[in-house]
Amino acid sequence: MWLLRGPRVPLIALLLLGLCACQGAPAAPGQQSPRPSASAPAAADPQRCARLAKRGFTPCPPTPDRLQLPPTTIRNATNGAISDATAQQWGRAFQLAQAYYYWVMQNNARGALTSGTLADSSPQAVGNLFGTDLHDLDAGKQANGLLVYEPPAIPTTQVVLIPQSLQDAIQRQGLKPAQYGLAVRFMGPTRRTIRSPDGHETEITSRDANFAVTGLVWGEPRTDNDLGVIWYELGSYGCDGAVRDVCRI
Repeated sequence: MWLLRGPRVPLIALLLLGLCACQGAPAAPGQQSPRPSASAPAAADPQRCARLAKRGFTPCPPTPDRLQLPPTTIRNATNGAISDATAQQWGRAFQLAQAYYYWVMQNNARGALTSGTLADSSPQAVGNLFGTDLHDLDAGKQANGLLVYEPPAIPTTQVVLIPQSLQDAIQRQGLKPAQYGLAVRFMGPTRRTIRSPDGHETEITSRDANFAVTGLVWGEPRTDNDLGVIWYELGSYGCDGAVRDVCRI
């Protein structure tokens, strides 16, 4: 997803082709949350669809219970600052946010990335989180085509504490800090191409199954009336340098 930018750390989205909630009973700590089974599309709720269209979600996205959601193993690495049950809930909120992010990218719904629905809409946050995504979506449009996105796997999502020193660094960069974050491991294969009207695809970037990268995404869980409980993102760094000790993954 996003331009995971540390204190001048390389952007994860550039490395990952721009990456970057499971349904059902919560997974036990350290266990993989199951992928829900696919189900038939629900009849669209015109009012919900109209509300989401105003926030850039076009066509109308599935309701949370009907998304194909990325599985992950959720861990609590806060040393007891939050309970394991809370860590599971936050990890699942991130998975749901990721599922909607993937939907946005695969449907070229650019406006959803800047509307403040999934993340902070300040220019600094939008650039940090979605700069590469917006560039690639715009490139597809300029080519009179569409961006095609094959997302990576997410083997691990770990809730961590953000120390005050890092919160201060985040604030100095014009981003909103948070007390908690998620250290997320992404793995290939993953790929981005631009598909022309004649079906020809031009590769932007790709990574094979040997590719892996870790990022820190800080924010908070929020309840959206139309999307459900999502992890609302305020910013992201790569897990390099001093941030590596925070990620612990």
